[in-house]
Amino acid sequence: MKVGIVGGAGRVGSTVCYTLVLLRLADEIYLLDTDAERAKGEAMDVLHTLSAVESDAEVRGGSDYGALEGCELVIVTAGAPRKPGMSRLELRGINRDIVREIAAKTAEHAPDSMLFIVTNPVDVLTYHAWQASGFPPERVFGLGTYLDTIRLRSMLRKELGIAYGEEAYIFGEHGDSMFPVFRLSESYPRERLMQVYREVRTSAMEVISRKGGTWFAPALAIAKVVETLSHGGRCTLSTYIEEHGLYLGYLAELSRRGVRQAEFELTQEEAEALQRSAQVVGRAIEE
Repeated sequence: MKVGIVGGAGRVGSTVCYTLVLLRLADEIYLLDTDAERAKGEAMDVLHTLSAVESDAEVRGGSDYGALEGCELVIVTAGAPRKPGMSRLELRGINRDIVREIAAKTAEHAPDSMLFIVTNPVDVLTYHAWQASGFPPERVFGLGTYLDTIRLRSMLRKELGIAYGEEAYIFGEHGDSMFPVFRLSESYPRERLMQVYREVRTSAMEVISRKGGTWFAPALAIAKVVETLSHGGRCTLSTYIEEHGLYLGYLAELSRRGVRQAEFELTQEEAEALQRSAQVVGRAIEE
């Protein structure tokens, strides 16, 4: 698979590249960034690891959108990151035009690709990328609540000993209106589960306040999505919800043919929470 990473010279983009090589998930990677020299340097650094993982992947960097030609997947990490005390939605005005321009140029140079949006606020920007690219909705998706779901399962294992494969998800906006979806044994007290969820909900900001950003967990989450996309499967992504006409974190079916909302029955309480998330994202798009 040929993968383009727009924003590839940044911490998240370059870590995604490194992770894809380590896991042998891409045959060719192009790091595209406005800082062409930095992108080339990041590509060289990753190239120097190839013998250690016995990979023949081709890794290049630069600022040429023409080099995206032939990409099956274009991952967008470009944009301003959150600062301590800042909500993801506060980034929408800063990052909207950046993502729209990237989406339009990707459609021009890699018209058969799929667009994978990571930049925040991811649900709002995935919608804008879909609009700007002209792609069908199943070829545009965002990281959504998959990273939140990974964090939740990690902490449930650490705090309560719950197996990683148990059904525990986070749906909705990748932001303040997200909500948990548990399909676990009733032996786990609901209040204890919610306590872990509340800790997860604020964990990204805690990391940002301590080290200035998050990139290891996002990079691995992105790589796992690429892996799932290659082999087919399910995970919680910012996917097009036809009922609401926008993108929200929901269980999705992934394959190289596209990403679609999976069939999953919500409780009435969960459905109402999804509606609230849709209202938040819808207002942000309108603004």
